[in-house]
Amino acid sequence: MSDFTGKSIWITGASSGIGAALARALAARGARLILSARSVDKLEAVRQSCSMPDEHLCLAMDLADQASIEAAWSQLQEMSREVEVLINNAGMTQRDRVTETRMEVYRLLQEVNFLAAVDLTKKVLPAMLERGAGQIVAVSSVMGKFASPQRSGYAAAKHALQGFMDALRSEVYDAGIRVLVASPGFVNTDVSRNALRGDGTLHGKMDPGQAKAISAENCAEQIIAAMAKGRAEVFPGGKERIGLLLNRLSPALLRRVMRKVRVD
Repeated sequence: MSDFTGKSIWITGASSGIGAALARALAARGARLILSARSVDKLEAVRQSCSMPDEHLCLAMDLADQASIEAAWSQLQEMSREVEVLINNAGMTQRDRVTETRMEVYRLLQEVNFLAAVDLTKKVLPAMLERGAGQIVAVSSVMGKFASPQRSGYAAAKHALQGFMDALRSEVYDAGIRVLVASPGFVNTDVSRNALRGDGTLHGKMDPGQAKAISAENCAEQIIAAMAKGRAEVFPGGKERIGLLLNRLSPALLRRVMRKVRVD
């Protein structure tokens, strides 16, 4: 998919961060966007910041609420708005030890980071199969490849997302559908501020790694380049991507490194 002109692209988590950067970059390439997140006001601000704002649709949706997902999907169906590309970008992370993290926080992380992406993928997939074309993108994380302390729920959800997309890719490749998993390292967004503590309250501060990381715009450009080439994976980020190499070449060394990681 080297040309995005006129393509109908659904982006979740589009109100800020990587999702908003993807929206602006894809709109500049001529795509017609469906922008989803919980806040209609923030989505509208992103829509207005995009090229050709009248071509784009804001569709409020809370991925932790099944009724909200169904309502958004019904609205798309009523509008006969097809989805040629789905970008499962929305997500939330975590900052607390396993012993301090409540089960409701683990369930929420699974719902938002994994199960909602599966649900939306299953909703758009039949029409893609019928057309014999389409693309599913999952914005995962390097935490979908290995895990670090105080991110157990987030890493588990991203590992699940990676596994699902790997299986899906093999099932639909011959049907003309491409599946891309983007696994960024640190990106300078508010994701750490919005991270959940073990009791469900907000972490509320910027992690040092996030503050010094690549921009959301840089990450978005790398994802879009991988989409255009029909790639299976892309790994935007900085030196933290060394963990991917260690995980492949010396898992024991990576485990020793992770034992020394400290999270405030």
